Parts: sequence; structure tokens; C-alpha cells
Amino acid sequence: MGLINNIKSYSERLNLSSEKQEEFNSFLSGGFPTIKDEDWKYTSLKKLVAKEYAINQKGSSVSKEQITEHSLGFSDKIIFVDGVLISKTEISNVSISDYSDFKSCGTDAISKLNASLTTSGFTITVDKNSIIEKPIEILFFNTVENNFTQYRNTISVGESSEVKFIEKIQNVGCNSSFTNHFTQISCGKNTNVEYNKIQNNTSDSKLIDTMDVYQKQDSTCNINTLIFGGSFTRNNLNFEQNGTNCESNMNGVSILTDSQFADNHTFVDHRSAQCRSNEMYKGVYMDKSKGVFNGKIMVRQDSQKIDAFQSNNNLLLSEDATIDSKPQLEIYADDVKCSHGCTIGQLDEDALFYMRSRGIGITEAKAVLTYAFASEAINNISVEKVSLLAKKLLSKKLNVDLDFSV
Repeated sequence: MGLINNIKSYSERLNLSSEKQEEFNSFLSGGFPTIKDEDWKYTSLKKLVAKEYAINQKGSSVSKEQITEHSLGFSDKIIFVDGVLISKTEISNVSISDYSDFKSCGTDAISKLNASLTTSGFTITVDKNSIIEKPIEILFFNTVENNFTQYRNTISVGESSEVKFIEKIQNVGCNSSFTNHFTQISCGKNTNVEYNKIQNNTSDSKLIDTMDVYQKQDSTCNINTLIFGGSFTRNNLNFEQNGTNCESNMNGVSILTDSQFADNHTFVDHRSAQCRSNEMYKGVYMDKSKGVFNGKIMVRQDSQKIDAFQSNNNLLLSEDATIDSKPQLEIYADDVKCSHGCTIGQLDEDALFYMRSRGIGITEAKAVLTYAFASEAINNISVEKVSLLAKKLLSKKLNVDLDFSV
């Protein structure tokens, strides 16, 4: 049958509104994207969607010990298990509730599927003039083998407020899962938002993660994406700047081994003047892993004095590893400062020779140089526990014992 038929059967059990049915029919008319679609040229879903899946099945509970194991230890938490919100912390000036329906601008098939059938997710509202000092940790646990789960989340940050989030999607008691995850963030005037995504799930987990960020005047939004685990990961990250003096910062690190696959698609839409965007994605690919990067910056006609920077740097540490990189600029204004760049290479042989001549073993020398390569993006993370975790996961992936104590 495959996932399409599983989804059809599931939709028949839902009482869809006419609007949602229309969106679902639109998804069915084209189905999942294929490599014939430009945005999916290097990313095939064929094998993934050909499999049978359970849809939003409920499994067993998650113990306190399991939560502790996969948590970074922050006191303010939101916890989902198999699509059900089981726990949330009361936070001053922050409203947290379960899924609430909302419209988005997504017109692609994956967004339509999410919008039409999703019934799980969170709604977070941060009051204006609020400084949320502690990061908010959001944990999504899956306990059902080969479960297809969708989440639809929305965050609204009031004017002159600051908040930080850490998100993790984790399988517990099972190895395989497929998650279609969507999050919309609305940043009010003069806000500062940081969202950290730790993507380190089990070896047969699949994830499509879409995040749309809408910014108003004088707002700053930082999105950090750390990819270490999972067999298939696709991140769609879209920024829309709707006011002057907005700043959008994106940092991404992909450290892949075995036959892992990770695809980062980014889009920054500079719709207002005097704004900035900074984009830095680092990739390290070993064994038979594969990476994809497609980053697009658009500067609209009246968006003068834009400063936009985009960088994608990659290390291939195996002859069987591959990366497809496509940085893009689309500029319709003339008073701008925009640049993009891409590098694909191997470790510097001269640097390796120098380190080995100083008595450092080849494995450790490669690890140190690889860490130095990836650390630039990691060091931009302001949450100390997240930065330290990234360094430890990097050390583990490189199979060396490096000292990253704080």
C-alpha cells in the first residue's frame, strides 16, 4: 500500500472541514514531491513513502528516567508522547496550550499534508515586554515502531520580548519513525528569539522539518540546527522580514556517518530595507553519507541597504561521501551588500602533517581539525548546554575522546 494509502485511510476517519478536505485533495492530486520537483532534485522520498506506516498510533508511556536521559535538564519543559501533550511547565508571561489550528503560507505538498491532517502540536504566546530568562525545552517522544506522526506548532512573541527554545524529537523503545514537523514563529517588534533544534534521533528515523519565521521591525531571530542522528533529515527554513532593521541568523552543523542523509533548504525573503541576514552551514560527511544544501536569498525591489551573507562549507572524509550544494542570490535592489560562497574539500594535508610531526596520532589530528572546522557554527549558539552537547556529539561521531569541559 505505502504511505499514501495509509494516509487516505486515516483521513477517512477524520471529520475534515471543507477547507481541510480541499487542502488534502490538493496534496493527493500531486502526491509527495519527487526529484522532478526543483526543490527536491537531490532528495528522493520514493523509498520512504513506499513503506507501510502506522498513523498517529499511541504507544506506551515514557518514564522519568527516559525523559531525564534525553533532556538537557532545563526546568521549563513541554513534553509530547506519540502526539499527546502530557506535560507543560507554568511560566510567567508565557501561555502554553495544546494544538490550535492556524493558517500558513505553505503551498508545497508537504505543507498541505501537514495543514490538512495534523491534530497535534503546541501553541505558545509570549507576552510583550517579557524577558524569559530560562530556555524552554520542548521534547517530542515516539514509542511506536514505524509510526508516521505530524506536529503543527505556532509561537507568537510579543513586542520587546526575549525567549529561547531547545527542541528535540526522540524515539524511545523503537528504532523507526517518520515525522512531518511544522513550526511557525511570529516575532513582534524589537524581539529577540533563539530556537535550537537538536536532531540526533535513532538510526532509522526520518524527519521532514519545516519552520517559517515572520519578523517585524527591529526583531532578531536565531535558528541553530544540529544534525547528528537519523537516517533521513530534511530541514526547510524560511524567513520573511516585514520591517526595517530585522536580523535573521542561521547556523547549521551536519555530522553524518554510515548512509545518513541530510538536506538543508533555506530561504530568506528581504521584503524591507535596512535588514541583515547571516547564514552559516557546515557539513562533515563520512562513509557513504550524503548532504544537500540549497540556500536562497531574495532581495526585493524596494529593500535597499540589505546586508546578506551566506556560507556553506563542507568536508568529505570518504571517497563514497557526497554533497550537492546550491547557494543562490536573487536581487532586485541596487544598494545592497550580498555575498554567498560554497566550499567542498578534504582536510588540509599540510596541517595534518604538522600535527603528526608533533606526535599527534592521525585519528586525533583529523578529529581536532574537523572540530575546528565545525566549531565556528557551534560557537554561535548562546545556550551553553546546547553548545556543550554539540561538541560532545561531534566528539562521539568522530570516535575520539576530546575534552570539551566548560
